[in-house]
Formats: sequence, structure tokens, C-alpha cells
Amino acid sequence: MLILSRADLERVLTPREVVAALAKAFALSAAGRADVPPRTALAVDPDGVLLVMPAALRPESGDDQDLGSKLVSVYAGNRGRGLPTIHATYILMDGATGRPLALVEGTYLTALRTGATSALAARFLARRDAGRVVCFGAGVQAGFQLTCLAADRSIQDVTVVGRDPARARSFVEGMRRRLGVPVQLADDPRAAVRRADIVTCATTSREPIVHGTDLSPGAHLDLVGAFRPTDREADSEAIRRARVVVDTYAGALEEAGDVLIPMKEGAIGRDHVVAELAEIVTGTRPGRTSDGEITAFKSVGWALEDLATARLAYNRAVAQHIGIEVTL
Repeated sequence: MLILSRADLERVLTPREVVAALAKAFALSAAGRADVPPRTALAVDPDGVLLVMPAALRPESGDDQDLGSKLVSVYAGNRGRGLPTIHATYILMDGATGRPLALVEGTYLTALRTGATSALAARFLARRDAGRVVCFGAGVQAGFQLTCLAADRSIQDVTVVGRDPARARSFVEGMRRRLGVPVQLADDPRAAVRRADIVTCATTSREPIVHGTDLSPGAHLDLVGAFRPTDREADSEAIRRARVVVDTYAGALEEAGDVLIPMKEGAIGRDHVVAELAEIVTGTRPGRTSDGEITAFKSVGWALEDLATARLAYNRAVAQHIGIEVTL
């Protein structure tokens, strides 16, 4: 079995390639070639949750059959402990035999595929000329949201909103070097949103940080931080004003507080969620329908994204002789 570390993944994966792999995976899912059961969530005291996320994919004729599962823990209090909020491990298997192929570091994998999924959604939902970005969050996931977005489109500038001033300043400096565009801290977060073409949110906030009254016509809203039905990053007005697309109906209608809370309040109905990502990737339902339309993409994470990214990493690692082979 091949062991792939974070450093290995950094060598074999690029955001642009992951976006392409995810587009193919979503299209295969739309064609009925994926089996992805609901993820299992186990609450762990005092502030954690363990997620188990299996998936199987039957690619086009001649390709390998894919199978795998991710174990991911999310501990909101880890930031105060000086530890990452998310820890994850992925097991990739041969779908034809069940033989384990690789043990993959899953935290980097999760962050990269999440950012790449949002970039793929923005390809269909953001305006073609959308280049002014506001980023809520100054952590690892926020960095991947911006990196993947910049890999798939031209970014003009970025404004960052973070709770911890020192951490936010460090994040701004790092992203300025990584993206090669102006990146600055927001003096007035709400005013920054009013000027933004794209607003991406990758936070642990349980209460709205984006207000619908601040979204300008033509803006695109990207929401990836909240994954519990009780938590949200955008208020009901933001969702009500937007054309809403989700990663999957099943996941969003079970876990996405950004959507479920406005439904419970009566601000929107079920039909307000107009599509899941596979439908807009394949063109069976439209993404953005006009330049003045406000759009929103809500993601709670989907196991097929992990499987597609792990398979890409494995293929690249085998071809480049990267990783450590072990016998269990």
C-alpha cells in the first residue's frame, strides 16, 4: 500500500488539475456512475464530530473502478488549543477487488478539494469578469478557497475579514505572496461586501457574517464553513435574494443551516434551491442566468470529491514514484 503525506500531495496535485478531476466526477455522478451514501456523523464531547465518508465511482470504460472512505474529525475548540480544526485520513481502494491502494493524508486533501469544488461552482455562477473578492476567514481553508479560485479565473484584488487581527495580518501577507495580487484587510467588512464581485466564507462562525442587504447585483456568494443544520454564515436575506446551488441536494437538505434555517423561518421554500453542482456542470440546469443576478453556492462537503482527488493523487504519485510503499 502506498502512503502519501501532505508533502507528497503538494508535489503531485495542482488546484487546476483537481478542478478538472472534480468536473469529471460530478459529470459521472450525473450519469448515474457514482454511489455515495449519506455520511455518518458521530458527536464527540466536548466540541468534536467524527465524519465517515465512503464513496464508489465507476468511471468510463477502460478506467479503474474507484472505492474509498475518509475519516475526518472537526473540533471547533482546537483553534484555542493551537491545533488544526480538522484532521482527516483517506483510504483509497481498488473497487474491483477491495484491495487497499493508498493511505492518504486527508486534511490537505479535504482543504484542496473543498476549494476546488467552490472554484468549479464559481465557473458557472460568478460573472466572467468577477475579480474583486472578499474572504471571510484567515485560516487554512480560506487560503485554499482563494488559491483555487485564482487558479481558475483572473483575480483583481482580495479583501480579508478575520477575527484575530494578528492572524489576519499574517494571512494577508502570505496570500499576497501566493496570489501575486493586492490583498488587504477590511477596514469595514460590510462596505467591502458591497463592493465585492465574489464573497467567499470559510469560517467556524455559527451566526451570519454576511448580510443580504450588502450584496450587490451580480455578486456571487460562496459558503463552505458551516456544516451543521444549526449553523450558518449568511443570513436569510442573503439566501432569499440569491439563486442558490448546492453541492448535493441530499447533503444540503440534511446539514446546511445556511439553507435550512431560512426554510424553517419561511423566508424560502424548497424550490429556492435550484440545482446541485452536477446539474450545472452537465448543463441540465443553468447556473448564472444574468449579469445582475445574485448567486450562492452552499457546500457541506461530498465524499465523491475526496475520492476523485485521492485517485488523482494516487495516479500522479505512482507515475512519478512518489510516496512510501508499505506492507500491512
